[in-house]
Amino acid sequence: MVSDGTVFAGYTIDRQLGRGGMGSVYLARHPRLPRWTALKLLNRELFSDKEIRARFEREADLVAQLDHPNIVTVFDRGVEGDQLWISMQYIDGIDASSLDPHSLPPDRALQIIGETAAALDYAHRAGVLHRDVKPANILLARSSSQERVYLTDFGIARLRDDSGHLTETGSFTATLAYAAPEQLTGAALDHRADQYSLACTLYTLLTGSAPYESSSPAAVITGHLQSPPPPVSPRRAGLPPVLDAVMARALAKRPADRFTSCEEFVDAAQRAVRTGTTGARALARPTSGAHSQPAVNMAPMPPMRPVSSTGTPIPQYNPAPMPPPMPQPQYAPRPQYWQQPAMTPNPPPQSGGWGSVLGTYAIMFVVVIVIAGVIALLANL
Repeated sequence: MVSDGTVFAGYTIDRQLGRGGMGSVYLARHPRLPRWTALKLLNRELFSDKEIRARFEREADLVAQLDHPNIVTVFDRGVEGDQLWISMQYIDGIDASSLDPHSLPPDRALQIIGETAAALDYAHRAGVLHRDVKPANILLARSSSQERVYLTDFGIARLRDDSGHLTETGSFTATLAYAAPEQLTGAALDHRADQYSLACTLYTLLTGSAPYESSSPAAVITGHLQSPPPPVSPRRAGLPPVLDAVMARALAKRPADRFTSCEEFVDAAQRAVRTGTTGARALARPTSGAHSQPAVNMAPMPPMRPVSSTGTPIPQYNPAPMPPPMPQPQYAPRPQYWQQPAMTPNPPPQSGGWGSVLGTYAIMFVVVIVIAGVIALLANL
């Protein structure tokens, strides 16, 4: 242990921040820049262990390649005497394991897990697996405006495609309560192992205990390998039962049965919580391209009551009944143009009757007079 005020590798030690199985973390002042850093030192008694030294150095090398707002930044690393050290970004806050799950709102728990999922997916795209996701490795920075989440401690992380394993066959270094089944059996790991651990972490933040928590390590291992995921909704009032299916998928024994990414898991959990707490139902998507609307039989609405500007009903308001509507005059329907009677031509005049006989005689009389006049004129010639 390094005493307060000691200068180590140029850094002035202020105080110890925490201690783990591999070393300790101190708050230290940068030797040249006006800022505080988190200085992680490997225990002296472990310096001779080549595997642990390689793992410790690998943490700095891996995280130095990652540039993400939710991942603690590594500034430098080196050796001082018989101790390895890593200089990292100092996060002024707490870790998620110190939160009280009984007073932690589910929305805030999902926000913490959501930012952690973004960091994990970014690391996975870079080919890096964390392999030890748990509440103690999630840091929460104090801020006047909003909370900032950081993922730290990539101490047992390794490149996904790296063939040089840093742990001996059969050894296990991840935290047992949050380990994926494939980590316990020594099977090949991919990004879905971190998703399983992230789901265990969310389970802990919501209920206060891990899914298979027990004082017996054998019971914990048996739970991860054989027991179905315990529902989360019965362990905390107010959680919707639809969340159980989301958690069961993320905690599936087979990696192929889990979500494709950590953020997909968090999105499904957030939708489940919103749906279960607000009672909103998902809209049915039309099966065809047309947005058809179903027929709705609406019940008659009650009479409206006036309210004041503050939204409170105005008392003693009795709406007067509406007078019956005035009777409207009834008009015979006017036929449309296609309903007009067809036009028929006038019938030809009918022959016969006394009028037609007298006319015939008058014509014959005129003809006789004209003929007689013509004969008399010819005789005088």
